[in-house]
Amino acid sequence: METGMITAATTTASTTPSTSSTAKNTLNQDSFLQLLVAQLKNQDPTSSSAMDPNQMVQQLTSFSSLEQATQTNSLLQGLLEKNQALFQAQAVSMVGKTVKVDGSGFSLKGGQASMGLNLSAAADVTLTVTDANGNIVTTLPEGNLGKGDQTLTWNGTDASGNQLPDGDYKVTVTAKSLSGAAVPYTTSLIRKIDSMAFNTDGSISLYSNGQAFSLANVIQVLS
Repeated sequence: METGMITAATTTASTTPSTSSTAKNTLNQDSFLQLLVAQLKNQDPTSSSAMDPNQMVQQLTSFSSLEQATQTNSLLQGLLEKNQALFQAQAVSMVGKTVKVDGSGFSLKGGQASMGLNLSAAADVTLTVTDANGNIVTTLPEGNLGKGDQTLTWNGTDASGNQLPDGDYKVTVTAKSLSGAAVPYTTSLIRKIDSMAFNTDGSISLYSNGQAFSLANVIQVLS
């Protein structure tokens, strides 16, 4: 008899972890309602420990709030999906458009390149152009430029006057006032959108001559 009892106890203990491993770790609205019903069924109305009517009302109110929050989340998710689809449909119309994009650099093609510069105040501006390997190919003294938007151009020649191959070149801007203090500025690029891609995270990538940039970086649609 003792051996049988030990065996039964051992079997029960071995199956307990399996049962507990499948237990829910979260309390959803169905679980909440089940607990509330079980509490009402198992209490003695004549007992002093019975549920206070005020507490019951509070629990029912909590359940109602939970149900409403769940429905609201479902509605918001549906609206988000519809808005995203509408936004993507509108974004497609940007293919073929010329836009101003936040960024810097010269994209040389056919001996022509340009970059936008916006100065917070008048400044003496110098551009340092480097290739993909970080080598300085030329320095362009732009001279004194006024406050506001400027368009900087480059014909693609190096410091010795040699024509450089098409490609992307990095530009470092130095802008100083008459007193030698640094003048704040922003730079921008002019790009024609060839195509776009919708990313899994909801963002949109635009492509121009093989270069990718985010729709979030578009400052202005020019044409």
